[in-house]
Amino acid sequence: MDEFSDADIVGRIAHRPVAEEPAPRPFKPWHRPRKQWIRRYQWHDSLVDMLRETHFPADARVMRYLSLPGEDLLDVRVLREACEQAGVDLRFTGLNAVGAGSARDVQLNIAESEVRGLSGIHKGSAILRERFETVANTRSLAFAEVRDGGPFHAVNIDLCDHLALRPQDGGGHTIIDALAEVIQLQLQHAMHPWLLFLTTRVAPDQIDARNLAALIRAVTDNVATSAAFGDRTAALLRAEADGLQAALDDPASLDPQAFMNLFALGFGKWLLRFVGAANPGRTLRMLPSCFYAVRPDRPDMLSLGFRCDVPRAPAQDRYALVGERWADPVAAEVNHAMGLLDETERLMDLDATLAGDHQLMEAVTIESAALLRAAHYDVDGNPGYRGWLDAAA
Repeated sequence: MDEFSDADIVGRIAHRPVAEEPAPRPFKPWHRPRKQWIRRYQWHDSLVDMLRETHFPADARVMRYLSLPGEDLLDVRVLREACEQAGVDLRFTGLNAVGAGSARDVQLNIAESEVRGLSGIHKGSAILRERFETVANTRSLAFAEVRDGGPFHAVNIDLCDHLALRPQDGGGHTIIDALAEVIQLQLQHAMHPWLLFLTTRVAPDQIDARNLAALIRAVTDNVATSAAFGDRTAALLRAEADGLQAALDDPASLDPQAFMNLFALGFGKWLLRFVGAANPGRTLRMLPSCFYAVRPDRPDMLSLGFRCDVPRAPAQDRYALVGERWADPVAAEVNHAMGLLDETERLMDLDATLAGDHQLMEAVTIESAALLRAAHYDVDGNPGYRGWLDAAA
């Protein structure tokens, strides 16, 4: 055996490479407290309410969830708490198009392993490294994963960009194509209530003209059948009653808030017609929703929530012994559209709400910091999470 002097040993230790400390991971825009408000008070609380009313067989108490998770699975971590309250396991199906072997892929692997180790996470949960748009291709692996992972109790399409984005190459499947495919699968297989959450940028210069025209037609259909709907839509878009058609013909002329209202109402109306045409028909209601500004002082991000239910149809009374039970379908759709109007009129300015409620702002800031700490961000360092918030203000 080789003999080494004390000096040799000291020299070898001195020249041994020293492992570098990993660089602190930078905070991202979706780490702001307002996003935690959405996770907690829109997604989590809406799911808690629905789960209270949902029957799960004793041998299959599993909530199925489809999402587009970030590398830290923050949404899954928060919604697991809602499932825990309801005494059900969470089975998530995720799509995230990280590059194989990239830093984002490594982080996603770490987070997925950690989340799988949490109590109440179903072993069948999976994340596919694919773009959401590929779900629109019914021969794709993404479509098969979504089909086999459902039907879902909650679908969360959390986008950084525009749902109805103008295609860059003029072809291929789009986000809205994939969303329509997911909804179609839900309508075919989900006989229970389910939630749809949609977060999307809203900007007139980014939306595809054909998609915008379709959303506007969804609104004008109701304007044609209900004067009251037309009057309230005109007020929503800040247009005179006799100027509503002009506003709908030139939506780019609307101010940012009015355009956002038009998009929210049009999307809700499109979704209402989509689910209402299913067999059996579904009912749809918009949940309390909000908006905030990515660009300063310009509302351009919508966070919408919807609940879809299968109504219990009454038995047909052939001889009308107990009176007429079937409502006029046109009138029923107008009534549901009025409900969409109600919630669109109540869209909450999340930035203003948090700025005006220090206690609420502090609560979601603390929650957000705890969530990021669990995902291994340097929350407590210098400058730390609060220092980052102050610098970004």
